[in-house]
Amino acid sequence: MRLVTRADFDGVVCGALVTLMEDAVDSFLFVEPKFMQDGMVDIHPGDIIANLPYHPNCTLWFDHHITNAPAWEKHIRVPGSGFRVPGSQPPTPNSQFPVIVPGKGGFRIAPSAARVVYEYYTSVANHESRVASSPPQNPTPDTRHPTPDVLNSDRIKFLLEETDKIDAALLTREDVLNPQGYVLISMTIDGKRPEDEPYWMKLIELLREASLEQTLADPEIARRCRQILDDQEKLKKILLARTALRGNVIVTDLRGVKDLPDGNRFLLYTLFPGSNISLKIGDDSQRANATAISVGYNIFNTTSKVNVGALMEKHGGGGHHVVGSCRVPKREAEKHIREIFEAIRE
Repeated sequence: MRLVTRADFDGVVCGALVTLMEDAVDSFLFVEPKFMQDGMVDIHPGDIIANLPYHPNCTLWFDHHITNAPAWEKHIRVPGSGFRVPGSQPPTPNSQFPVIVPGKGGFRIAPSAARVVYEYYTSVANHESRVASSPPQNPTPDTRHPTPDVLNSDRIKFLLEETDKIDAALLTREDVLNPQGYVLISMTIDGKRPEDEPYWMKLIELLREASLEQTLADPEIARRCRQILDDQEKLKKILLARTALRGNVIVTDLRGVKDLPDGNRFLLYTLFPGSNISLKIGDDSQRANATAISVGYNIFNTTSKVNVGALMEKHGGGGHHVVGSCRVPKREAEKHIREIFEAIRE
């Protein structure tokens, strides 16, 4: 069984939770969403996809991106056969489809994909526990996933709360200017560097098995965290040099910048607190002939009314209501940039 996920903090936490519950996972594939959207990833029956767009060959799928919602109904096919999570939004407006379906996975507009993974395994285990407590009319082999105590432990619940906060950008200025704990660890993950895969695998294991203190004490993680903090001023200078304020829009063009430090993607919003949305342009590290474009609400000024995910979908990408991205051919980049800017400016 293979887990296919994204190399960001949410994807890595998905990996920790899935491997906690699925002993059969014996390989991993880390890919960017655009490669899934473009049909460039070979997916097989038995594969588990988390925090990425849907592929019809997968067995389990977990996601929370609003632009991927229509695929959920195609995946489960039959309305009503599953569970809803109390207090959760349906997969799509007025949807009759459940957010959790045993043997299929889960989808809802949640703060993180990891939250959906957690809800799936706890919901399925609770349901099967109730079934097991009743005399079976047609006994079948026990194939349920037992919920280990650790899944309901304070450690895992705290990890999930932090993952929600990080992926939904529910951070304070102090979190951004003085990152600590899981927030700091999240900044050490750069999905644009495939050579970092051993590091992502290490994080999956540590997040699954170790406390925050033990994780931070790991020499490699400690080194990478120190590097993020040491590079913060360098990153700040680059952002100031490559950013223009155009009305309500923070426009940052990082094309051609070499040796851009890893790190704090929210630092920009502390530098331009008056603007309510950002447009970031950069070179696509995985496709030489492509340009990467991302748009996001200022996490400290969320007054924009734009549905960013829907806007990015029009340009071949996707995302959430407040943040999204796309990859476009270099020769067409300026056209897309102009259209996106016009859509988000006030």
